[in-house]
Amino acid sequence: MQESGNRDASLTAALRALAGDEARVGASSRVEARLLGEVRSLARARRRRTYLAVFASAAALFLAVAVPLWRISGRRPVAETATHAAVPTGEVATAFLPLIYSNVPATGGQIVRLEVPEGALAAFGLSSAGVLDRSASRTVLADVLVGEDGLARAVRFVRPVAHQEGKR
Repeated sequence: MQESGNRDASLTAALRALAGDEARVGASSRVEARLLGEVRSLARARRRRTYLAVFASAAALFLAVAVPLWRISGRRPVAETATHAAVPTGEVATAFLPLIYSNVPATGGQIVRLEVPEGALAAFGLSSAGVLDRSASRTVLADVLVGEDGLARAVRFVRPVAHQEGKR
């Protein structure tokens, strides 16, 4: 058993001596320069990927916020611009209510007065009893905002005041 202990000690001493010799030798200057170049190249590539990822994220965030804001600010629905259109004297009208095509861009248009079935009020959540006059024909007056392309953009319902006051 003592022999195996002596062999282990001599093996350990030989390995330590070899490690000491190798530590003094080191790598050649050419190998060291090449290794340092590779490490620096990897670090530059990693930084470049990080910068590109940050830039791409910032650009995506900018586009996600700026494009909808630009679209909203650059175009107003026709119904919004016509909300304050003049109502003839002797009439009471609701505000313009947007229709299906209210978001389609329009540069101009005109207001057309129509008689529509009384049921059209319910489609906008209005009741005919308190808002507009019930006539025998079961129709109500409506001003329809029509764009130059012929699409109806908004509607408002109109009640003649004189007719309502005469009924009381």
